[in-house]
Amino acid sequence: MNIILDKVEYSSKPHGYEIGALNNRIIQNAPVEVNVKNMAAEIARGKTFIPATFKQVKGKVKRSKANWESQQVIALDFDEGLTLDEAFEDDFFQENAAFLYTTFSHREEHHKFRVVFVLDEPVTSYMDFENIMADLFERYPYADQACRDGSRLFFGGKKVIQFNYENRLEIEELINKTPLQDIKSNLDMSVTRVHTNPEASHNTIHSNHVELIRNRNIKKLQELINIEPVTLSNNEVFDYLKKQNLRAFLGFETQGNVIDIFHEESNPSASIYRSKKGNGHWLYKCHSTSHPFAGTIFHVVQQLLKCSVVEAKKYLLELYRIEVYESEAVKEFKESVDIYKELIRSDELEDIHPHFHKVFNRYGHLQDLYMLLDLAKEFITNDSDPSIVFYHSIRTLAKHFGRSTSATGTRMNFLTLFKITRKFEESEIPENLLLNQKRNKRENHFQYRSSTYELPLYTYDFFCQIDEMCKVWLEQGCTGRTISYEGIMRTFGRQEADRVFPQDKGKEIEDLNTETVSKIHFTTLTLIEQNGWATEKEVLGKIPYYFRGQQEFKTQQFKRCIGEMIDIYDLEIVSANKKIKDEMGITEEDMNKFSFPKIIRKKTCKGLPSLTSQRIKQI
Repeated sequence: MNIILDKVEYSSKPHGYEIGALNNRIIQNAPVEVNVKNMAAEIARGKTFIPATFKQVKGKVKRSKANWESQQVIALDFDEGLTLDEAFEDDFFQENAAFLYTTFSHREEHHKFRVVFVLDEPVTSYMDFENIMADLFERYPYADQACRDGSRLFFGGKKVIQFNYENRLEIEELINKTPLQDIKSNLDMSVTRVHTNPEASHNTIHSNHVELIRNRNIKKLQELINIEPVTLSNNEVFDYLKKQNLRAFLGFETQGNVIDIFHEESNPSASIYRSKKGNGHWLYKCHSTSHPFAGTIFHVVQQLLKCSVVEAKKYLLELYRIEVYESEAVKEFKESVDIYKELIRSDELEDIHPHFHKVFNRYGHLQDLYMLLDLAKEFITNDSDPSIVFYHSIRTLAKHFGRSTSATGTRMNFLTLFKITRKFEESEIPENLLLNQKRNKRENHFQYRSSTYELPLYTYDFFCQIDEMCKVWLEQGCTGRTISYEGIMRTFGRQEADRVFPQDKGKEIEDLNTETVSKIHFTTLTLIEQNGWATEKEVLGKIPYYFRGQQEFKTQQFKRCIGEMIDIYDLEIVSANKKIKDEMGITEEDMNKFSFPKIIRKKTCKGLPSLTSQRIKQI
């Protein structure tokens, strides 16, 4: 078999000018005849290859469809939807593919690889090549659609895993399609065209599904999809709807890729398929680079109706004739949630739980809690013993709160610190859910998997405990910057840090962080011993660093350790008003009379008997 092979070996994916040079270089190489084993070895060395050969057009050889001549090697590129183990256990690959190899971008947490087929004979018709690719994409709709391009080059990779070098993909059944079959296939893939050909008129009904959905013509859709009524509990609804045949919902009877329903296009770029995660859920995905989209039936409806997820759920409940029943226990539980919400908004909250109100009202956390309670009512589990358990990603919660993902992550950790929410330990998460969370983390290159939360309901005693925690928070001068593993560990102890950040349990603190905190402690105590007081600005000004962002870094470390210092050294933070200045003997030489910063001092303000020079040296 003939392929075009580059002579340069790469150890990582080429970038920028390297790709331009490679493009110009490889097309100048003459095709080489290789066997499968040798080709696999060259790929594993990091050599780029082109599976096709090209002819001259107007005296020039270009890597283009117009110059395409023949091809005997075909590759499918997988960046999602399939792991290495799943690919190697796939029956079709076992029987037909020669080998797979991991790409330069492959990671253990995100598998990326290519499956390579050798045809039983070369194809010399580009239409035959397209028919073969169409069949493969019908089997594997989550493969990268760019592989449809017969002129494409493929970078080498890291490791080759052999299926069987003797395997050959037999092409006779794949390319022997009549013109009528090809026309019918293309017609069935359209969702926007109106056909005048009587033989294709049955497709008009299916192409109207999208318009029926947009027009909310539920009665007509129910007739077309043949929906039977069903009764479900609320926590069964989402899973049930995601399992509904998405092809039937949108009106596609044929298999294979389809014209995208969200944008105009001439070639089908969308696929509809069951998730490979084994949960029975259907997914719609547009592979277009200009209009990418991926989602379940809920996302499709939200996009078509331009509505919220709650509205999409109501629409689908009516369409699929779902009656939701609630046990008396669930009804009572929901009533408790509403009472909880009423307390959060009540005028009496400040009188009943003053420290809680002060801390949570300061930065809008009361509003966060109210919105979270409203959202969480949709995720009440267990009809006999209800509880609120949810596992939204931070990105989903950020959209709900109308904030950035980083701010939302901090706020959820803040709620967890005060036990308003509880994060599940990994051992508490149902196995299927945990597998899905880990897979999502791997496929999206996330540092952490999504957390699973429980939201305990309000009781007076429970909130009295939270009120005490808020009192400590205020006394120790904590701020939003305290909400990090290190900040909570230094302020409340490692056990609390492990509880709030279970995925970071036992995390080691960076040496620079530890060194900086030690300098902050030493400088603060030295200033207090010398002057009787210190300010954050003075402390940080005496710790010189010379790297970019050093001021922000020092400020962050100060906020993380201020509570620790107050607790260890019996300090307090007070505002430097006129009374305090007079009490501390602070003159205008020490501080501008119009400046009233917070100062750190010994609680007794009677010297520093406990802060001896020996103790300072121990820090």
